[in-house]
Amino acid sequence: KNDFGEKIKLIANSENKGFGPANNQGAKLAKGEYLFLLNSDTIIKNNILLELEEFLSENKDVGIVAPKLFLEEGSKQPFAFGDYPCLLSLIFEKFKKAPKYLDNPFEVEWVSGAALIIRRELFEQLRGFDEKFFMYFEDIDLCKRAKEMNYKIFINPKISLTHLCGKSPSLFTKRKKYYYDSQDYFYKKHYGSLIMYSMKIIRWPYKILVLLFGK
Repeated sequence: KNDFGEKIKLIANSENKGFGPANNQGAKLAKGEYLFLLNSDTIIKNNILLELEEFLSENKDVGIVAPKLFLEEGSKQPFAFGDYPCLLSLIFEKFKKAPKYLDNPFEVEWVSGAALIIRRELFEQLRGFDEKFFMYFEDIDLCKRAKEMNYKIFINPKISLTHLCGKSPSLFTKRKKYYYDSQDYFYKKHYGSLIMYSMKIIRWPYKILVLLFGK
């Protein structure tokens, strides 16, 4: 507020309502044909907005596009995009390899909410993020609903930024709780209660390992 004054619109919430609700708040105030959703723990070293806008302008069937994400040390962020989770993917979760970035723009099923640009019209049609997700899975849910409306989801690896990611060990237990709560809701919402309870049973051995070893 002190540094940018009238150039920005600052929303100072009295409580943390979660990732989705906060982005929905910002989207209601934003103007323009596209919405660029960006985490606070990111570093942009050059102007990527024009390239992202140009990509959507040239590809009318694409609803969401995301840049390549690098970690602070310079490696590519794993699992910043991928296929929709299902019972089978949950069973083999600890053994699967992170999907690889291609050299040219390519279609995926979901992209990370850390940095993505979406058509404003589409975001409004989807009514934004599902606010029942406090943290985690809201980006996958948004992409899934966009795909159901026949929009494509793309990664443009020619555009990139750095994502620092949350690293505080003191928040590990809290983050895991958010993750499991959101995972439960995602499975119930998209696959039904029976699949959700099956998922919870399959997940138990992994949860025990997490409690024992903290990772």
